[in-house]
Amino acid sequence: MKQNILVIGQGGREHAIAWKISKSPKVQKVFVCPGNAGTALEKDIENIDINISDINSLINFVKTNNVILTIVGPEVPLVEGIVNKFFEHNLKIFGPTKEHSLLEGSKVFSKEFMINYDIPTAEYQMFSNQDQAKAYVANKKHPIVIKADGLAAGKGVIVSSSVEESISAIDKLLNPDYSEFIVIEEFLSGQELSAIYICNYKGCSFEIGLPWTKDYKSRDEYNSGPNTGGMGAVSHPLSYEHKNEVYKLYLDIEKILVKTINGINDYNKKTNVKYLGFLYIGLMVDSTNKVKVLEYNCRMGDPETQNLMLSLENQNFDFLEMIFNDPTIKIQDLNIENFNHNNRGYCCTIVLAAKGYPEEYKKGFYIDTNNVEESKTVKLFHAGTVLDDNRICTTGGRILTINVYAENQKEAVNLAYKNIKKIKIFEDKDMKIENNNLVFFREDIGN
Repeated sequence: MKQNILVIGQGGREHAIAWKISKSPKVQKVFVCPGNAGTALEKDIENIDINISDINSLINFVKTNNVILTIVGPEVPLVEGIVNKFFEHNLKIFGPTKEHSLLEGSKVFSKEFMINYDIPTAEYQMFSNQDQAKAYVANKKHPIVIKADGLAAGKGVIVSSSVEESISAIDKLLNPDYSEFIVIEEFLSGQELSAIYICNYKGCSFEIGLPWTKDYKSRDEYNSGPNTGGMGAVSHPLSYEHKNEVYKLYLDIEKILVKTINGINDYNKKTNVKYLGFLYIGLMVDSTNKVKVLEYNCRMGDPETQNLMLSLENQNFDFLEMIFNDPTIKIQDLNIENFNHNNRGYCCTIVLAAKGYPEEYKKGFYIDTNNVEESKTVKLFHAGTVLDDNRICTTGGRILTINVYAENQKEAVNLAYKNIKKIKIFEDKDMKIENNNLVFFREDIGN
């Protein structure tokens, strides 16, 4: 019997998850709450107009529409306890509880957690007082990293190159309107690596590692400009190193995964609930291939998810089966699996954003994507869009992504840029006043 699935969220991550889940032969319909223009245009996907903070209405919808599984995309509902509420009604939901989501919900908690459970990370200090924080940075070697304690959608992190910039960052992040605490930590250099796991219903030691990805957090080329929620992603270059190097890196990351899962379950042992859901471990790999943890997310990364879903589709994996893992899938980590089966295609993801993002930007202009021919290897995922009389209208800073899967890096990158340039931007609903200056994208994704 085919099943109904609910995906919570409205961004590119949720569009990609819903699209991939809808490909499963076990699925009849995927509901997305609230969804976007992209999910509205998909076959077998239906947007649901319910406020995601209205958990009682979501629970009622699930009960009355034969939804057998709810997948939570964004972090805010997790941190606010949506999983706990669903558990109270004996409803199947995929995501960590409020207690487990502290890994992402508090930078202070996550840093202390890493130290307590012997997980390699950058040296740091925590502050709740501006004067003390400013005195601390005055004597520190720069660059340094300053992070707001709570959730900030990827934008509460400032890499400062001077004392003056650090003081400005402290003023911005450490105040009652933003965050009561900040973390100041050493700047780590190397290659960032996103390791994302499906911590499925089989429990500990059955986690499935998804292909490593590299995301581009800075707004501008060459990793300059302010931090964003992500301007693009690619299959990670380290995935294509010699097999022995990949395996060594896999073992080091696996140790971090085991310490993390065991640690957070130990911390929350009184709840009698184990970690369930996606776990994102943001890593820095230095020139000697040693790894340290930059951050945890209790959900899939964005735009890494778009990249991964297209890769999984082209590698013929059923994403829903990986979540249930019943019967048990013999794959432990796709980075090793891909080597053994010589299945090492490359995926490139480029974000189209509104000019000015992540600061002030214009909304309410229109997008024409008709010149982009989607296929099994070329896919658009929407983020900040809605349908307005069947026209795509912008509502957010990150508008959509173009995703291309190919046999090699050069082909994927070239095709991604070729396709993103086919998208037309219009100021008006009648689509007569074309103005591509309303948007931008990074020109160096994959280079």
